[in-house]
Amino acid sequence: MAEFQTKYNIIDEKPPYNAPLKAQYKQGFAFYTMKERLPVILTQVIDQLSKDKEQIVEHFGEMAREELKHAIGEISKLKYELQTDKELKPITSSLGDEELWNTFLETLGEENTYYSSCWIYAETYMYRRLNNIFEQTATLKKLDYFQQQKHKTLTNSYGAISAVLQSIDVFNQNYSRNETELGAFFIKMLKLNLWGNRCDLSITAGQDVKLDGDPFSLLESLDSFLISDHTDVIWQCVKNSKDGEIDIINDNSGYELFTDLCLADFIIEHQLARKVNFNVKAIPWYISDVTPKDMQWTLDTLSAHENPLIAAFGKRLQMRFEAGSLDLKAVHNFWTSPMEFHRMQEFSPELYDDLTKSSLIIFKGDLNYRKLLGDFNFPYTTPFREALRGFEPTNLCTLRTVKADLICGIKEGLSEQLFAKDDRWMVTGEYGVIQFASK
Repeated sequence: MAEFQTKYNIIDEKPPYNAPLKAQYKQGFAFYTMKERLPVILTQVIDQLSKDKEQIVEHFGEMAREELKHAIGEISKLKYELQTDKELKPITSSLGDEELWNTFLETLGEENTYYSSCWIYAETYMYRRLNNIFEQTATLKKLDYFQQQKHKTLTNSYGAISAVLQSIDVFNQNYSRNETELGAFFIKMLKLNLWGNRCDLSITAGQDVKLDGDPFSLLESLDSFLISDHTDVIWQCVKNSKDGEIDIINDNSGYELFTDLCLADFIIEHQLARKVNFNVKAIPWYISDVTPKDMQWTLDTLSAHENPLIAAFGKRLQMRFEAGSLDLKAVHNFWTSPMEFHRMQEFSPELYDDLTKSSLIIFKGDLNYRKLLGDFNFPYTTPFREALRGFEPTNLCTLRTVKADLICGIKEGLSEQLFAKDDRWMVTGEYGVIQFASK
């Protein structure tokens, strides 16, 4: 370890405040991610591809056999580059983001390696390079090497899914059109959606996630883990802008996407917005992030389910998409760029302008939170709005379970109390925040 630290300029300290998080700080989660988690994830991709080789060849054709072999070799090279702190090489791409990525990499100067660059840059780059390997093939461009894991996070959760739909159904049938009652249940839906973010395969390094029981019955017991709660203000925002649109910036597939769809369906059912838009990733990303293919598979799978309640929900969603009250926006490469969100107006002004039309943007999950803060280690009591560094296209909120060692907007003294209970509280996903910033 001493040799590793010397060779890659590892500093045996916690990341300093008011500076970017980097993997070179040994006592930060970025170091653990770069040294342990990401190599495991790449190894698992190799293992899964080797295991599924014949199935992949059957689907993509015989030419895929050699290309798969080559791709596995390239992933091994990528893993070696990561483990030995090599420079972040330019990418060659036809997806439309080549210039953005390579111009960005040039701006890094000497801080252009996995350990010396900002954590969000290095980790995002690894996932982009991984996809780039398949992009260079003739037959495997559309292969989703994370697909099986994503599918399991839905199919392993049917018990919880059925219980959630039953609870929503009971509310809808007994709702007396009282605004206070509606607001209280909307807040429950936000919390349900927040805790669905615990199902993140990138934090479990691809290990299966299974949900049992009724998530609604757990909400009250989870309130003590909600360390920043702006749900009341979010409800005020929603109820005062019912003619507007709401954008969800999605995170994980599977059960979490199901809770996103539940929230959107509830919003439309109770006329809390004219339309709900979903914003997903263009390519396989951070293992479990939603792509258009994942969205379609989820809708088809729910609609075809043997449980009538689940099937009815899936068919209702499909009808809402057809009618236009739910919409899957055209994928934008900014969501898979290395850019922090405060740079969106400069680098993707058309996306920023589009988001200004929304009455509320809901950012889901840890990765979106990291990009809102730019992996910048603000003191933990820094107000949420201040940490956004001018990113304010419209009203926005974030639903995030805490899986990385950065946070803002929590009360003075709270972090010290939490560290006294568990010095790993920031990376377990046990705690959550629901934070809001008005336009």
